[in-house]
Amino acid sequence: MELKLTQQPLFINDALVDQTVEQPIECDALLPDYCPDIVRILKCSVAPTLTGRRASPGKLELEGMAVITVYYVSTGEGVARGEYKVPFSRIVEMKADHPAPVLSLLARVDYVNCRAVNQRRLDIRGALVLSVKATGSREEQVTAEGEGMGLQLKREQTDATRLLGQCVRDTHLTEKVELTHGKPPIQAVIRTGAAARVTEVKQVAGKAVLRGELNLHILYQTTAGGFDQLEYTLPTNTICELDGLGEESLCDVWQQVTSVTVEPTAAEDGEYRLLAVDAVVESQARGWQPYTARFCSDCYSTKHPCSFRTRAASLTQVSRTFSEAVACKENIPLPENVEAVADLWCDVAGVNIRGEAGGPVAELRLAISMLARMGDGQLYYFDKTLELSRKVPCEAEGAALEARASCQSCGWSFSANDALEVRCDIALSGVLYSQVRAVLLEDIEVDEKAPREDAASPGLYLYLADPEETLWDIAKRYNTNIDRITGENPEETEAQQRRLLLIPVL
Repeated sequence: MELKLTQQPLFINDALVDQTVEQPIECDALLPDYCPDIVRILKCSVAPTLTGRRASPGKLELEGMAVITVYYVSTGEGVARGEYKVPFSRIVEMKADHPAPVLSLLARVDYVNCRAVNQRRLDIRGALVLSVKATGSREEQVTAEGEGMGLQLKREQTDATRLLGQCVRDTHLTEKVELTHGKPPIQAVIRTGAAARVTEVKQVAGKAVLRGELNLHILYQTTAGGFDQLEYTLPTNTICELDGLGEESLCDVWQQVTSVTVEPTAAEDGEYRLLAVDAVVESQARGWQPYTARFCSDCYSTKHPCSFRTRAASLTQVSRTFSEAVACKENIPLPENVEAVADLWCDVAGVNIRGEAGGPVAELRLAISMLARMGDGQLYYFDKTLELSRKVPCEAEGAALEARASCQSCGWSFSANDALEVRCDIALSGVLYSQVRAVLLEDIEVDEKAPREDAASPGLYLYLADPEETLWDIAKRYNTNIDRITGENPEETEAQQRRLLLIPVL
């Protein structure tokens, strides 16, 4: 009987890029004409976003925007801000070409320095840290079955997931919102905090339908000269298309705000009681399809000399995707002579993952920023870093975690002993996965013109197996097959102990 081999598809994920790079940012900024002169800088913040991505032969081209906001005390002891957008681009080399790699891109601030050269000019220098991961998925045909010429195959199977792809969609929101009842009219918007999150996902044929919300926190200066705050929530709806996505697929989704502007607008009575919101929310979806990977890792022929090659491959097993809210509550000592807190906000400054039994742990670094009025009436800025950790349970041994986090809301209240109770709601989401090593059999050749010369003589052998020996190892040693061994040893299992076996050789 001639040799017949049957092949099945196997889906391999190749790591094309996995590196962290530093991206400098520089800005020699002049205040716009409508901004008052600088008396004292309170805070300089940077919000980086990656706005463009393109794969070309051997490289990945990234484009981004660093939005720099400078809060300062102006002439007249008011608070003002200047905003500057600094575009940047980066080229990262890929290990291999791929037309549509799946990307995981994160940008965070490493440091920023800001100084006033004079009352109208700012010198800003800093650096971003870009974490870039790119994965390319490819399909391979591998040997899964075979027969003829006495061929014996060591068949393997394992659970794996096929990477379906990635979809990125922008949603443009424009809305006019009105001050809630009793709020004083707006003199100027001082700070806008924006965060987006997915609240519901529905997977249908080839699509992920995302419902979410954009949460806005607005600090503004009133016409009376004081400060007030506003909270708004705007709904978002996005459809991400992914070929092959179904109800049984795994889907990792998230949203982030790539730009937001909030400007005061006059109402019919002439008072500035309206706010014009213009925001862009980026939605992303990645999909995986579970399947059973079948392949062969070893072979021999009971009749003829047999030669072959093997190679190693790594298969991805996605355990699950997750999305959860993490609450952080911490008492922070107030600086001396603080009379009132004008505003307080929280940013996720970094996410670090460490492995641990029972599941990996996400370690979050939270940057708390506070604008406070002192006893002498002056405004000052203070900051503090908080540490927060969250374990993500997973039964799979050695599971890895790819996670992202954002602060959705932040509140505070005065507590005893001159302390401030800070409450932050963090949205943590990501995917749990592991890599399974597979040995793939390829280039099988059986020399049908020559008989095996090293075959054992026919007979029934008594063999004392070592604990680490498998039935495949024993069958290959005696040039027989596993079915014959199990036929003579019906109670045999792959127990890890020394055992006496009957080995039939024909």
